Amino acid sequence: MNKALISENISVFRSLNDISFVKFPCRLEWMLLVVCVRGSVSARIDLTARTLSPYSIMVLRPGHTVDECVESADFDGFFILVHEEKLHRLLPSMKYLVPYSLYFMNNPVIELKPEEVASLSSICSMLTTKLSERERPFHDMAVNALVQLLFYDTLGIYTLHTGNETYRRSRREEMMGTFIDLVEQNYRRERSVLYYAQKLCVTPKHLSAVLKEISGKTAGEWIDYRVVLEAKTMLRSSGLTIQEISLELNFSNQSFFGKYFKHHTGKSPREFRASSL
Repeated sequence: MNKALISENISVFRSLNDISFVKFPCRLEWMLLVVCVRGSVSARIDLTARTLSPYSIMVLRPGHTVDECVESADFDGFFILVHEEKLHRLLPSMKYLVPYSLYFMNNPVIELKPEEVASLSSICSMLTTKLSERERPFHDMAVNALVQLLFYDTLGIYTLHTGNETYRRSRREEMMGTFIDLVEQNYRRERSVLYYAQKLCVTPKHLSAVLKEISGKTAGEWIDYRVVLEAKTMLRSSGLTIQEISLELNFSNQSFFGKYFKHHTGKSPREFRASSL
């Protein structure tokens, strides 16, 4: 499995040599999962030196800066790149992605148990096999199922790790977690930053400043991101008309929804739906 296997929105590699098209330093545009079974991988992540030793994992979300990435001569493990939109398509909820990423943003490397390495390695092996069988019926469904399995297995490992840590989120991180929960509960009917700021008893300016510092997105950008994500999901798979979707998402009319969607995606709802068929 030395050859890089590349599919739309997901790639699997067994060596940095297979990712020679990536030039360092770079800013990640995809979600990156690295598992080290033997040897080591070192890199500078957001200007901080990090090293993966045997039986360790690192997960990075888009936006991290990576430089000086080197693997040892005896490295054995794998690198998996997944486009964030693919995860959102399969897991259309921010509440799964955000809470744990707050902790691991500054602590991206954790140690694994042998059985956890075996589980992730097994999923990687199956995923690599399926990516090579592109002509097989239901190929996309099989790959999607394995991506979901990989995500939940990794999330389970990270969840257990946070349960064993004494880490406590800062007040700002708590605010972001609560904000994300509120958005999940209300995004279909509320797109106003003021609404969420009032719920959190802060000013809209303060809320956006906190979120921008922690996540790189303002409150308005997070709200728009969630609304657009849901709109994309509904356009792809709901079977509802564009008018019905605009009503579901509490837009005053289809025209306003169309302008909003095109502003954030570059495509009209009709163009996006046609491209997703």
